[in-house]
Amino acid sequence: MENNINNDELLYKKAQKRVKEISNFYWFVAGYIMVAFILLYKDYSNNIFNFKTEYIVFMLILQGIFLLGYGIYLFVPKLHNWEERKTKELMEKYKKNGRQH
Repeated sequence: MENNINNDELLYKKAQKRVKEISNFYWFVAGYIMVAFILLYKDYSNNIFNFKTEYIVFMLILQGIFLLGYGIYLFVPKLHNWEERKTKELMEKYKKNGRQH
């Protein structure tokens, strides 16, 4: 009975962590869109930063690539759970060899 409670609690915490990761991703996307809109449509001619349009576009493309990579990592199950799969694989290997490190 106690083992079931611990297992349910562990599954709940994993699900909670996953929901938080997905929520963060959507906030990152919303932030990216807002920043991109501001950077592309604001006139920076009198600004101390003096960004040129080419640099703004390059920064947005680079940020978009990182955001895309994070989205792929988050939503492709084979990539997202690799740590857990590798841990289970190593545990099985150690059990077969009689080692418990």
